[in-house]
Amino acid sequence: MVRHFIITWLVYWVAIAVLPVSSIYPAVGEAFLLQLMFVILVLAGYGVINVIAKAPALPQWGGREVMDSKILICVALALSFVGTAFLFYDKIYVQGIDYSRGIAFAREEWRRLGEHRDGQISSAFSVLGYLFSSGYYVAGLLVATVKGGMGQRFRLGVLVCVFVLLMANSLISGGRSNVLLLAVFFLGAVSSREGWRFSCLVGSKLARALLFFMMLWSVFYTLYVFYQRAEASNLTAIEYVSGFLPFLGLEIDQWYAGAMGDNYLSSLLAIVVLAVSYVTHSFSTTAAIIDGVQEDKVIVFLHAMNIFYKLGLVAPPDSSWFLAGRFPSLPGALWYQYGGFCFPVLCFFVGVVCALVRLVFLRAPSSILVFSLYVSSYAVLVLSPVLLALDFMSFPFVILSFIQIAMFAWFVGLLRRAFGRPARIQLH
Repeated sequence: MVRHFIITWLVYWVAIAVLPVSSIYPAVGEAFLLQLMFVILVLAGYGVINVIAKAPALPQWGGREVMDSKILICVALALSFVGTAFLFYDKIYVQGIDYSRGIAFAREEWRRLGEHRDGQISSAFSVLGYLFSSGYYVAGLLVATVKGGMGQRFRLGVLVCVFVLLMANSLISGGRSNVLLLAVFFLGAVSSREGWRFSCLVGSKLARALLFFMMLWSVFYTLYVFYQRAEASNLTAIEYVSGFLPFLGLEIDQWYAGAMGDNYLSSLLAIVVLAVSYVTHSFSTTAAIIDGVQEDKVIVFLHAMNIFYKLGLVAPPDSSWFLAGRFPSLPGALWYQYGGFCFPVLCFFVGVVCALVRLVFLRAPSSILVFSLYVSSYAVLVLSPVLLALDFMSFPFVILSFIQIAMFAWFVGLLRRAFGRPARIQLH
């Protein structure tokens, strides 16, 4: 967990250094020092708990596993297919969104309809859809981490279903966050087992080629979303990139601007630059936060508060901060919302909590709920260069899917005990 946290931050800083774009905000040195301080303090909090607790090694691949995983995977996929169907029905038939003009047009129409409803729920189908559609996350993580009781055909079939559901849910929203979030969760799941190799997932070369194709298609889809948004703006790819980068707080370096031509290759490279810049622009946002004015706005746990607002539990959060819509990075968000006095305490606290979650997981690796906490903590650390992972749109619903499957496992275990059969499903 912590090793991937360090690698992610190093890759993030290297990408910022090599991209042919620069921040339009001057406090880049201060932004780097703030992020570096965050990394050091998180590692300090994480290390203190590890030294005190003397945590054991990660569980072995094929060791203590979630029992009856095939049943749980099938239930998770079934719920996800039902939830996805509800979302399609809500978007197409209830809200009347037209997807025939492309996902960028559909997403803009979806956004405008949401504003007209003042952020309120569109229909009961939308609620049911979001409640159940993220089950494919659970299925994908379980099939990747459980060794026993699964054949290669079953694993491959599950992975294909996960890919189909991933693409379907991404197309519904017209976004790309599901691809990134699932990739991070998947990496967290496989890193939770010592001795895991890619060959553990699928054995045949044909199956590996199919998995590689699905991963390549996910990358292609991410780039295609940017292309679609350029097309929806009636701009060429290069014009769209040149116009969108300033919104992210970035400007094109002069040498790259001079090298850009009006051809397909230049357009493709511009889209790639924009895609990487979109993920790393949080550095520029952090620089703007350091130079910006102090505001009493909400950017941490914003998505959860918006969900509670839609359910009528809280007042609408004020999220109209001066760079709304941009990624702040977790250290930038903590600095903006809680100030310099609380910042070091909160960074240290993040490391402590993640280390405690890892410690609990090492003692109960076959618990579904504890496993979900582990991969969630992993996601918080690995996605911290971008933003708080909990503020990804799908994150709360992924956790809810884990809770649903855990409840199903508990219910099945209860029935087995009632009929005098041993409970095989582990749910510590």
